[in-house]
Amino acid sequence: MRVRAIDFVAYHVRDMEEALAFYRDTLGIQDRFLVTTPTWTEFDTRPATLAIVKWDEYPGVGAVALAVDDVPESVEELRGKGVRVVLEPVETDDCWLAVIADPAGNLVYLHHRKDGTAG
Repeated sequence: MRVRAIDFVAYHVRDMEEALAFYRDTLGIQDRFLVTTPTWTEFDTRPATLAIVKWDEYPGVGAVALAVDDVPESVEELRGKGVRVVLEPVETDDCWLAVIADPAGNLVYLHHRKDGTAG
């Protein structure tokens, strides 16, 4: 597995509307959405993207997303090394992603954009 770049930073929340109000209204990150759904919002906060993710199981937990060449292959390689897989590979319209945990329990997204960009 080769890490190409950090693609985004994510915060996990229980209440998406409350989180959006904070980041949009309180912090002033307005009209800079890359993606917005009921469970996933990405703010264009260049040079890095900030993702807010509705994930009830991990509220208040932050994560980094590492760009890799092949998400399913990377998951299998890491599983073979004893790494805990939190979320199996998922394909979206724009990307592949999975989530693993480091030895301390910190979440790490493995991410691959279909357009080939990273960072």
